[in-house]
Amino acid sequence: MLLMTLGRLTLSEADADVADAVGRGDVHEALRLGLARLERSAGAEVGDPAALGQMMIQALLAAGREEQAEELMQRQLRHYETLPRARMRHLSSLDRGLLFLHMNKPGRAAESFNVVADADDAALLPRVVALAGLAKAMDSMGEHRRATRTLAFAEQLVREAEAPGGGSATEVPAGCPALLTAIGLELQVCRALRHYDDVTVAHPLSAPDLRRSLQSALQDLHAVPAAAARVRFLLALMQPAAAVEARTAASVEALFDGVRWYKERRLAPLEERARVEAALALLDRGLAGSACDILGALAVDDARQLHHRHAIELRYCASRLHVMNGRHSDALRCYRQHAQLSLARLRFELTRVPYSRFLEQQERAEQADADQLRLPPRYRRAYQFMLDHLHDRTLSVRRIAAEIDVTERALQMAFRNHLGLTPAELLRKLRMACIRTELQQMAGRDSVLAVASRWGMGNRSTLAHNYRQQFGEAPSATAAPLGSHERASLALSVAVAAGMTSAPDASTTLVVQPAQDLALDPGRTMAITRLSTSDSARRELTAGGA
Repeated sequence: MLLMTLGRLTLSEADADVADAVGRGDVHEALRLGLARLERSAGAEVGDPAALGQMMIQALLAAGREEQAEELMQRQLRHYETLPRARMRHLSSLDRGLLFLHMNKPGRAAESFNVVADADDAALLPRVVALAGLAKAMDSMGEHRRATRTLAFAEQLVREAEAPGGGSATEVPAGCPALLTAIGLELQVCRALRHYDDVTVAHPLSAPDLRRSLQSALQDLHAVPAAAARVRFLLALMQPAAAVEARTAASVEALFDGVRWYKERRLAPLEERARVEAALALLDRGLAGSACDILGALAVDDARQLHHRHAIELRYCASRLHVMNGRHSDALRCYRQHAQLSLARLRFELTRVPYSRFLEQQERAEQADADQLRLPPRYRRAYQFMLDHLHDRTLSVRRIAAEIDVTERALQMAFRNHLGLTPAELLRKLRMACIRTELQQMAGRDSVLAVASRWGMGNRSTLAHNYRQQFGEAPSATAAPLGSHERASLALSVAVAAGMTSAPDASTTLVVQPAQDLALDPGRTMAITRLSTSDSARRELTAGGA
């Protein structure tokens, strides 16, 4: 619901009535207005048909009308063909991301959202929506650190656009920062709900700071009833530690009220999600009866649970309910299914975690902290300015010196004395490292020059010379897929590391997902390596550990 209320901000003033209906949570009224407008006028009276169509797709998904949403997506594609190619790509990717997120396929959703989130030329509001969707998808896959950073980047873009002289052609709507804050809090609550008996997490849903932040967000969003209802429900999920019985009863009733809010508005997918979240919170409090009541038919229908979009959570709830009822063999069976579904999510969804240049830039900035500390305080700002503008072709030593108000010679001497490199040498080294990482992650998906240009390098011969000097090979060699002899050698290494008794045969092909792309949060690092043979047999090898 929060992502949909954020998406409504992309609508133009001509579709303000649709935006108001979405903000109130009256999704079916928004559909009546918006779909009729799209059909009747064929775009003639619509401020932005692409934005309105996209809002209708989100509304149809929220109303549980998936087939209609997919049909509208197909019709929208025909309209997108009349738009500039870049915008067509962004809009269609955003549509796919919203659909996959609704279907609880976070890997596919992350791939689609990242097309827009990583595009510097994308319009501000669609990019912010894509970043928020990407953060939700990442969080669903256990990539909590990346999710937090992705949302922080969206907030940074909004702050820069709001600042005087921010340079954005789009005025940031008033509720945008508050909605991004609420989405960040939603991710924290949902993360705590899904700790699944982790003994290292002590009372995750009773953190007073998180409750205070939610109460503050509720005040900020009072003018957007749909968003406020979601934040109220998140507050109800958070049971204060050592709550008295009366307060516990009030909190349970608030959970049922939250579910009824979606039911009254006939938003079945959102209602189901709320029921699952409420059941997880109630089971944490030991209230098996209330959890069973709020799940309704989902609590006892095993076949439906296994094929549900929230199957992982539902099998966990079933296991907990069986334990509380003393049916331990059934509990073990359900928990085994929960674990198998979770492992499948890790294996098949995490392999789709996309490479993001904005996240790579943040990683580089963190890695450079030690180097920055070696510089005098004044020159650390120059280093940071360099990191923030690696993608800018016009970046020069003169511009960096002017940024911190020193002469070029003083800047050169400070960097050479403390880092052993001139600013130009350091800039070249950082750019080459970023280009190499993207070539490794995106092998074959884009040309070498296109990748290099995104990091401020536009000259082919200069790129080839500097790259070979730093890494001892041509950039095309890094970007090229492995040859057959290299695959065989790597397959043998993987087999030995995995303890296989015999080496893979010549028909075995190897697909390696880079470990840094699959890194989970500290303590849950897992890299997945896949060996697939030419016949139907496939071996899944999982390496790493807690």
